[in-house]
Amino acid sequence: MSGQAAPTSEETNRFYELTNQVLLDIWGEDFHHGYWPSEEDQSTIPEATDRLTRLLIEKTDFEHATTMLDIGCGIGTPAFRVAEVADVRIVGVSNNQEQLDEANRKAVEKGLADRVRFEYADAIDLPYPRDAFDVVWVFEAIMHMDRARLLREALRVLRPGGRLIVTDHLRTGPMSEADDELVRRHMEAMHAGPVLDADEYRALVRESGLELIELLDVSEHTQQTARRVIATVDRRFDELVARYGEEVIPVLKVFNSPVAYVRELGYLVAVARKPVSG
Repeated sequence: MSGQAAPTSEETNRFYELTNQVLLDIWGEDFHHGYWPSEEDQSTIPEATDRLTRLLIEKTDFEHATTMLDIGCGIGTPAFRVAEVADVRIVGVSNNQEQLDEANRKAVEKGLADRVRFEYADAIDLPYPRDAFDVVWVFEAIMHMDRARLLREALRVLRPGGRLIVTDHLRTGPMSEADDELVRRHMEAMHAGPVLDADEYRALVRESGLELIELLDVSEHTQQTARRVIATVDRRFDELVARYGEEVIPVLKVFNSPVAYVRELGYLVAVARKPVSG
């Protein structure tokens, strides 16, 4: 594995303090990757991001679940989508107060505040007891943390037999030296940890004490995401600088990085569970 250090909670919080409004502006209320069935598919960004959320819902056993923890909840869009289709009580956590305030405002607006709430918490030191949740989601948040510590903490708060759903970047094959350096620098700029390959990810899950059910490589369906972001930023660059000031330029440079064209930078969905015994 790469020697690149995991980002700190403070670094991640500062990153999103800078980027929250820009993300809302260029991408919409769901900050996640989109899922396009094929390269020819012309789904809008909201349609594609919702499709990926629905894939995660399909991979989650909500039939026997009553509680869910959403780690790295953003402004709550995936949690609200889950609440529409599953009768579960959801707690979302983030270390960014601006996101939490907006998520809780939306929960009230949508009439969901009685079973969906959002709280400030450190994901690797959660303020919840052992076996507290039937389901834990880590939707595009684990790359901003120490992955091993996060998985061990998720294991602790999951009930025996409970299910964990994680999405993350994936190294799908060998990269050229130039591409490897490009990816490394991009992840540092995103305050994200190193990108793992499938074998490293399986080992990571196994060593945490979780049982891996499925490691799904969906790279071919998500790679339009970064290209769409680049096109949007390039088209609206001057407008965005005029709106947010010159301090937004470094953020825009992160979002229109040529890393989007590194074919070996992919995307995974991991499904795991806490052992029933042992």
